Amino acid sequence: MYWIAVLAGFLGGFLGPLIGVGGGVVIVPMLNLSGVEFQTAVAASLFSIVVTSLTSIYNYRRSIDTSLLLRYMAFSVVAAVASAFISVKFSGNWVKLVYGVYLIIIGVVLLLNKRPSRPAPWLGYMLVFVGGFVSSLFGVGGGTIFVPALILVSGMEAKIAAAMSMGVIFPTVLASTLTYAWLGVLELGLAVFIALGSFAGSFLASRYVMPRLGSSSVKRLFVGYVFAVGVYYLWSNLALSLS
Repeated sequence: MYWIAVLAGFLGGFLGPLIGVGGGVVIVPMLNLSGVEFQTAVAASLFSIVVTSLTSIYNYRRSIDTSLLLRYMAFSVVAAVASAFISVKFSGNWVKLVYGVYLIIIGVVLLLNKRPSRPAPWLGYMLVFVGGFVSSLFGVGGGTIFVPALILVSGMEAKIAAAMSMGVIFPTVLASTLTYAWLGVLELGLAVFIALGSFAGSFLASRYVMPRLGSSSVKRLFVGYVFAVGVYYLWSNLALSLS
């Protein structure tokens, strides 16, 4: 079991810095399919993302706008804590369906390169709040929402948005992890092994791979990612409905 945790952590940690996500979409399904309860997998994934995002923040510290980060952080953390409480009792398959549809829509928007005709800061804050909620609900970093929010609303380049996304992710997943631990669903041993794999994958990607990628490459990676994850959520929901 623990070798699967290390492998899942490594793959999630490697993916995270490249496209500005926490890697939970890799970690949670791998653990869940290996027999770990979904909520336990979510809590362990969030713990590992704390390590991943902290490593990435250090490597990307020169690309992060601290004042903007603090404003987004407040919205995201509040949503994450609320979601952790709600997810233990009220999470349902319809949420995964909506999330899958959202991801595919975001992928289409980014492919068409559509942007608001004028800045819309309120939309950015709203998307960050949603990102914090989704992060805690599914054990992902929330980058699937943070990155497009920063690109489409704030007008950032994809590479800068990915770095900023990791800055928002860190306090979000830290708050979520502490909440899940308080609720008694965090299995610390499992989480530590995932974190070890995540640290190795995150360090390798952010230190040696990310600097060699251009902004357009990061955007293509992200578009491919949201399509893949969106289809995964839609398919899993459909399969459950037909079973």
